[in-house]
Amino acid sequence: MLTAKLRVEEMNAMDDLALISACFAPMIRAYKEAETKGEDFSESGFRTLSKGQQALFPFWAYCTHVVKSEADLYWWTAYFMARPKRWLGVLSGLRFFGDIATLGIAENMAAALAMRNHPRSLDRFDAAFDDLLKEAELADITASLYGRLLAGLPSTCRAIADHIRRHPHDFIA
Repeated sequence: MLTAKLRVEEMNAMDDLALISACFAPMIRAYKEAETKGEDFSESGFRTLSKGQQALFPFWAYCTHVVKSEADLYWWTAYFMARPKRWLGVLSGLRFFGDIATLGIAENMAAALAMRNHPRSLDRFDAAFDDLLKEAELADITASLYGRLLAGLPSTCRAIADHIRRHPHDFIA
C-alpha cells in the first residue's frame, strides 16, 4: 500500500490540507513513476490502494488543478470528463467522503459542459483555457461555480481529513 510515512501524533498535529497532501504524496509519486515508465497506474498501483485512498486519489488530483482559476475549473473538468473512469472516480470519491457541496459543484460543472457537447474523447479533445473568453454564458456559470467551490472546499477538506484521522491505517504507515 502506498501510505504516508507519518506517526499518529504528526498526523493529528497537521491541518487538514497538510494531512491530505501528505497522504496524497506517495500515490502521486507512484502515479508519475508508472506513467514515466509507460505503465497504466490504474493497473499497476491503483488497485493496491485502500478504499479511502482510491477515493482520495482521483478527487485530490482533480482538486489540486481546478482550484487555481476559473479557467482551470473549466478545462480540467472537461479533461476529466473526457476520461470517464477518472471522472467517475472524482464523483465516487466525493460520495465516499460524504461530501455534498463540492459534489454538487462538480456535477453542475459537468452538466454545463455536457450542454456544450462535453465530454469529448481525448482523441478529439479541443477544450482550451481561453474558451471562457469566447462564451460569456459558460464564463458566468464557471465563475459562479468557482466561487462556490472555493467557499465549500474547506468543508470538503475537513470531511476528508476527519476520515483519514478516523482510519489512519488506510493512509499512514
